[in-house]
Amino acid sequence: MLIPLETFLEMTSEETVKEVISTFYCSKDNDIESFLKNENKAILYERKSKSRTYLIFDEDGLENGSFVLLAYFTIAIQTLKIPNGTAASQIRKLDGLYAKKGSEALTEIPSYLIGQLGKNDKYTDKIAGDELLEYALSVISKAQGIVGGRVAFIECQDKPQLINFYTRNGFKYFRKDPDDGLVQMVRLLDK
Repeated sequence: MLIPLETFLEMTSEETVKEVISTFYCSKDNDIESFLKNENKAILYERKSKSRTYLIFDEDGLENGSFVLLAYFTIAIQTLKIPNGTAASQIRKLDGLYAKKGSEALTEIPSYLIGQLGKNDKYTDKIAGDELLEYALSVISKAQGIVGGRVAFIECQDKPQLINFYTRNGFKYFRKDPDDGLVQMVRLLDK
């Protein structure tokens, strides 16, 4: 069951929320675990409206009064930086209308960033990665229906299994960020 972090904070005490998220482990990516647990970054970002985090709980556990955290994801509005030299046709495809603003090529496009996406190591058999990503895309689809937008993107480590996972789920390689070495992959949203 999908529960927004904001709602979970309203349903329970902050202590309970911190206790539940302390049970989340992601050995494959320390950043995913750290964002949720350390320094309560997810809670801080939620309160400052910098992003929205969604928790996925085991439904059987909820029926029995326990919070079994299977996975989570975070979504934010972010600008997708367009590097110099990008073909006008590719910029126009991403933007939907234009490749230029005045006489200058577009250098950024407002987008939905799936900033965190991870499963709890304890329960990897209870939710598939494809299902987790589908949850994130369904939230983005609702936002898109309200405010528009054409592009979702992710930033992931340059690992073949991650790139294959996102490619299989409709994302396309966009670029490797020169600052942090993360691979950016984009997906045009349906509408």
